[in-house]
Amino acid sequence: MLAKGKSVMQIRAGRWTVRVTGPDGAADALALRARVFRGGASDRDAWDGQARHLTVSDGAMAACARLSVGDPRRGYTGGFYGLDRFAATFPKALEVGRICLAPEVRDPDLPRLILATLARIVVAERAAALFGCASFPADGTGLGALGSRLAPLGWRPRRIAPETVPLEGPPGPVPPLLRGYLSLGASVSDHAVVDRDLGTRHVFAALPVSAIPPGRARLLTGMLDTV
Repeated sequence: MLAKGKSVMQIRAGRWTVRVTGPDGAADALALRARVFRGGASDRDAWDGQARHLTVSDGAMAACARLSVGDPRRGYTGGFYGLDRFAATFPKALEVGRICLAPEVRDPDLPRLILATLARIVVAERAAALFGCASFPADGTGLGALGSRLAPLGWRPRRIAPETVPLEGPPGPVPPLLRGYLSLGASVSDHAVVDRDLGTRHVFAALPVSAIPPGRARLLTGMLDTV
């Protein structure tokens, strides 16, 4: 499903159109990321030319994410977390990064729709897990809520980033997509990384496919009608 090419997958779900494109079709995703992450400046990096790009729109862009499948150690997330044990446990995994929601869109179904699309891709690619970096505000608001959701020691990431902090911070909400991951059985690293480039803190989050209750998986994928 994530083969090379501009048009890879298109799904309709109610008012939303979900597309997964190759690197040549990333313009809409990059435009949304520039607006939300950089105040209009480019957010393109070296990983964009090697990835697929998920977009959700109803005529206007509402959300996007960057996707890649393969050895977890060789992607963007592997530059911040030591993933040797994770890769040994899940040698083929779907990396989900640069998740971006347009701030003016308030549809509560949007995170669930993204999760449903990811679930379909995981099944098609026969990936054993999905993973990535989940961002929090620079002051760590909301990080303290994750202390009870640590990944098993057998595949928990090692600390390799130059600046890491404990899972502590002012009370606050967990980002909606991560909240959805956690409800399906995801777990997180035992530390957060300080990201000076984006002005955030992020944690490693991973959801093994085997952890997803079968009934929840059916509900998720049932949201989608392929066109």
